[in-house]
Amino acid sequence: YHYPKQLCHPYYSAAMKEILEAFDKPQNKAKMQEIEQEANSDLVKLLQERLPFAAEIQKEVIKCHGFSDDGDQGSLTFTHAIKLFEKEDEEIASMAADLKMKFIPPLPHPPLFVPRDVT
Repeated sequence: YHYPKQLCHPYYSAAMKEILEAFDKPQNKAKMQEIEQEANSDLVKLLQERLPFAAEIQKEVIKCHGFSDDGDQGSLTFTHAIKLFEKEDEEIASMAADLKMKFIPPLPHPPLFVPRDVT
């Protein structure tokens, strides 16, 4: 992977904060809520709409930090670097978990399987 030279730990932390702040902008929050309402309880539809929108929000921020906005390469490079830093830094790990929730909503837990004696 090619990482922008100026990006080291503090820059990734700042970029993560900016990405999370971007999700909290009123227009982005409204769009995320709209996506959830339109999908209703259809998880596939929710992910089909939510993932690209979340990726676009992230891409807009990281391109300001020197990452490519040509296709998905910049996002992949950024995500790979975050994976490395989150092992070393609790704050980045926490922000990475928060960011993951922006992309993939909490999934409902299936009912627990209770084995029955069928003999």
